Amino acid sequence: MKINQAMILASGRGNRMMPLTKDLPKAMIRIGNVTLLEDKIIKLAESGISRLVINTGYLGDYIKDHVGDGSKFGIEIIISDEGKMPIGTASGIRKAVNHFNDKPFIVVNADIWTNYLFINLMNYELETNQMAHLVLTPRPDYQKGDFNLGDDGHIAPGSTYTFTGIGLYRPELFIKSDEKELGSILKQNQSIKAEIYNGLWHDIGTPERLNMIRKTIGL
Repeated sequence: MKINQAMILASGRGNRMMPLTKDLPKAMIRIGNVTLLEDKIIKLAESGISRLVINTGYLGDYIKDHVGDGSKFGIEIIISDEGKMPIGTASGIRKAVNHFNDKPFIVVNADIWTNYLFINLMNYELETNQMAHLVLTPRPDYQKGDFNLGDDGHIAPGSTYTFTGIGLYRPELFIKSDEKELGSILKQNQSIKAEIYNGLWHDIGTPERLNMIRKTIGL
């Protein structure tokens, strides 16, 4: 079953990106001619995603006004407004999970930059008892790392690899948990597998990293 639905997490306030995010959501920061958010929308749409949920928070009207109903991207976009105060990544997904009709869906962080091909994840078949499939990357120098990876493909606590913010999930993972943050759910669950991506990936968490990726790709 090919995955055709996804969610972009775009509700972060972006405190570490100040002053760039004083009057603009972090997801609306530009790299070249596109915003961080547009970059994900375009790549997901080109891969075959037809329904996309975007959660918003701080200055969320900028995002809502910019993306509209998704028609200009050729897909359906649903905005999940979380209000001005952060509710947590897992809570944000849980709030929107009914839009996915009890079927698996992809989640992507808006504040990353990667050339990962989402088509690979869209064609991934979750095993019967597998709650999620994550995309990990070798730990960059500026992070502590999130997981190790066992020979059987299951994630384990550790610091060898960093979670890219890209994953495929079953809705039950969020329905059966009341944790506020996605990281907490992932570290507690024993039925999650992952793959390693060695291509371009950056976490755009600070102005310095933003400048670094702009230099890397020549923009």
